[in-house]
Amino acid sequence: MKPQIAKFRAFNRFYTPIIGLLNQNYLDNEFSLTEVRILFELNYAKDGLTAKDLIALLQLDKGYMSRILLQFEKQQIIRKERSALDGRAVLLRLTESGKQIFNDLDVASEQQANRMLRSLSADDVNQLIGHMVAIQQILSKINLTANE
Repeated sequence: MKPQIAKFRAFNRFYTPIIGLLNQNYLDNEFSLTEVRILFELNYAKDGLTAKDLIALLQLDKGYMSRILLQFEKQQIIRKERSALDGRAVLLRLTESGKQIFNDLDVASEQQANRMLRSLSADDVNQLIGHMVAIQQILSKINLTANE
């Protein structure tokens, strides 16, 4: 294994428990990280999203997405409506309950980030954020849908 691969993987192993990604219930609630991310995307999609949109955006398995959305619908977190532009398309939107759940999760996420960053000096925070921006810019060049 190339040393770069080993360091890349070591960073991922180091980072995931720090932000709670290995916890079954992300941010000490009933939802997984994947479910929280779906709520995030639906919250900020002004015109709604289709299940197909979410699958493409988050690179998730169709069956897994279907099970999550069915559970969200049973819990009355999301609602479905026909698209005015394309009657074949079903748009997903958060219900009022879903919006409240998302808002609570968003506050918990902000509090988590604040707890982590407040133990660092201002210089360390600025350096960390600069590196995070650089990592995001570099990793955004990866085509996740390309076959090897």
